[in-house]
Amino acid sequence: MKKFIMLILAAALFLPSGVIAADPQASPSAVKLDKAEAEAFAAQFFGQKEVKEQLAGALLVIVKDGQVLLNKGYGYADIAAKRPIDADKTRFRLASVSKLFTSAGIMQLAEAGKVDLDKDVQTYLPDLQIPNKTGVPLTLKHLMTHTTGFDNADSLGSDKAYTLKDYLKDMMPTVVRKPGETFRYDNFAFTLQGYIIEKVSGMSFQDYVGKNIFKPLGMDSSSFMFNDEVKQAIATPYDNNLEPVAQIPNVPDNSPQGGMFSTGADMAKFMLAMLNGGQAGGERFLTEASVKAMEHTSVTIHPDIPGIGYAFETNYPKDYNGYRVVEKGGDLSGFHSNLWLLPEQNTGMFLVLNSDKGNLRLPFFEQFMSRYFPKTDAGPAFVKPAPDKQQLLRFEGLYRHLRTPVLRYDITAADGALIVRDVFGTHTLRQADDLLFYDEEGTPAGFKLNADGDIAYFSYNMTDSWAEKIPEPPVFSDVPVDHPYAKSIYYLVQLGAIPGGTDEFKPDKPVTRGQFLAQIMPLAGFQLSTQPSIFSDTKGSPYEAVIQTAVNYGIVQGLPGGVFGPDQPLTREQAATFIWRMVQISLNADPVKADLKTSASPWASEGVQYIVGQRMFGPDVKATGGALDYRPKDPMLNKEAAVLIYKLVQQLF
Repeated sequence: MKKFIMLILAAALFLPSGVIAADPQASPSAVKLDKAEAEAFAAQFFGQKEVKEQLAGALLVIVKDGQVLLNKGYGYADIAAKRPIDADKTRFRLASVSKLFTSAGIMQLAEAGKVDLDKDVQTYLPDLQIPNKTGVPLTLKHLMTHTTGFDNADSLGSDKAYTLKDYLKDMMPTVVRKPGETFRYDNFAFTLQGYIIEKVSGMSFQDYVGKNIFKPLGMDSSSFMFNDEVKQAIATPYDNNLEPVAQIPNVPDNSPQGGMFSTGADMAKFMLAMLNGGQAGGERFLTEASVKAMEHTSVTIHPDIPGIGYAFETNYPKDYNGYRVVEKGGDLSGFHSNLWLLPEQNTGMFLVLNSDKGNLRLPFFEQFMSRYFPKTDAGPAFVKPAPDKQQLLRFEGLYRHLRTPVLRYDITAADGALIVRDVFGTHTLRQADDLLFYDEEGTPAGFKLNADGDIAYFSYNMTDSWAEKIPEPPVFSDVPVDHPYAKSIYYLVQLGAIPGGTDEFKPDKPVTRGQFLAQIMPLAGFQLSTQPSIFSDTKGSPYEAVIQTAVNYGIVQGLPGGVFGPDQPLTREQAATFIWRMVQISLNADPVKADLKTSASPWASEGVQYIVGQRMFGPDVKATGGALDYRPKDPMLNKEAAVLIYKLVQQLF
C-alpha cells in the first residue's frame, strides 16, 4: 500500500516544504566549500528546529575535487534504541538511486560491444516477448530515459518471492505509445535492463554489478540483495508520524529498478568516480565518454529546461542557479534519497533519510546551492510585450498526468500569463520563449507540439512524467452541457475514468459494483492485478482484474458467501465505504463527523460520514432541518457516482 501512496504523492515530495526557512547564511557571493565548512553547514542545517522536528535519521555525503568533505550520520538509525547512524556501516535503501548503477552496467556492456543502445532490445531477450503495438523498435536508450511507451510502468506490489525472469514474465506491459515520444517514469524499464545484463553477461544481475561496479570502486558494503548482512546493518524505516514500519522485501529479489543497499562511505566512492570520468584510483569502471553520455540531457520538453539522462533526472531545477546539475532521487516506504552531481564544479552530494516525514532533500539542496553556488544571473528574460489572452489560448485545456491519471493540470489563459491549477494550488506562468514559461518561483514549464503543430504535452512541477493535453469529449445525447451533473461526467471522461465515444451515458441508471471500481482504480495509474480472483463470481467478468486489484489494496472485502456481485447495483453506502477505505489506507485520512438524516449500516457509518462531511455529492443530497439526507441504502446512479469521484479528485488531488 505504501507504493500506492508514493505514486499518488510522488510529485509532492519534490515541492517546497513551506515550513523550513531559506538558508540564514545565504550570500550573493559563493562561500568556499571545504571540510570545515561542510561540517559547519551540515551542523547548522540539521540544527534547525523545523529540520529536527521532521528528522528520524539522515546520512549526508559531500565530495569535492577528489576528496570526501563529509560523510556523517544525523539523528538515529533506530529511534527507540537510540542507535546512531554509522556512515561507514549503517545501510540504507537507495530506492531509485539504484537505477544509476543499473544503467552503468548497460553502459559497460555497450563499451564492450556486447549491446547496441540503438538496437531493438528484443534482440537480447530470446526467452521473453515484449508486446509492441507501435511498429517502432524499443531500444536501450528508451529504457534508460523513461521513454518506452509502456502502458503500465509501475507493477502492483506483491508478497510473492520473484526471480528477475519470473517477475518480468508475470508483469510484462505492452508498448502502446511510440517509444521516444514522451517521458513517463518507468520502473519496469530498469527491471528489464537488469535482465538484459543477465542475458548478455551470463551472470546474475547482482553478481555482475558486484564484480564490475562494486569491486573496482571498493564499494564493499553495497548490495542488491536483502541478505542477512544487510538486515543486521540497515536503518529502521519510519512513517510520516515517525512510527517504525516493516522492512519491505525486494521484488524481484535483486530489484534492478530500486533494490540497492549502501553506506555513506560507498556512495562517496561512486560519486568521486563519476566526477573523475569513471575512474577511481587505478581502477576504471566506465569510460569518460560513457559518464558524459549518462549525464547528458537526452530527453527534454524544451532545450532550456533540464531533462533526462541515462537514469539521471531533474527534480529541483529552480535551485540549479544557472549551474549544470545532474541528479537522481529515490522513494520507498520509509526511505528517501537524492544524489546530486555538479560535474563542472567537481562536486557531489548524497542525502538519504529513513522516514516519510517531510522532504528534507529540498530545503537541503536549496540552502546548499544558495550558500556555495548562488545564482549569478537575474533569472529568465520574459517575452516583451507580454502576450495577451488571445495569443495564449492555444495552451488552454485539461492536461492528464501520464503516470498517475488522477493528477492533472487545468490551464487557462489570461492577459500576459497562463494560470495553472493543480494538486499543489494555483500558479502563474509567464512566457520566456515560444513553448517555455516560468512560474513565480522560477520553476520552468514547457510544452511540446504534435506532428500537426498542436499542443500535445506539458511538463512542469510533477517531475516523474509529462502530462498530455486531453481533447474536449463528445457530448452524450442524454447529458446536455447544461445538465446538473455534466461538469462531473465530462471531466471524468477526460480523465479516462468514464468511457466516452458512446451515444448515451444513462445518467439515471444504477452503477454496478464492478463498474464503479473500474472507474476509480485505474486513476492511480497502476498495472492491474494478474492474480486469480478470490471471488467465485468474478472469474471471466470484465471487471475481474480491477476487483482483484482493489482486494489486494484492502479497498474491498466482498459479500457473504465468498462472492463480490460485480453486476449488482452499488448502494450509496457501499460506494462511500469503498472511497473511505481508499483514502484511509492510502492517505491516512481522518474520520469526519456529519449530521445525517438517515443512519447508515454500522459497517458503512464512517464512510458515509466522511463522504457527506467532505461534501462529495451533488444535488441528489438534500438538507432537511440541518441534517443531510444521503439515502445510504439507495442504489447509486451513474450521475451520482460521477460527482462522487469528481469531488474526490478535486478535493484530494
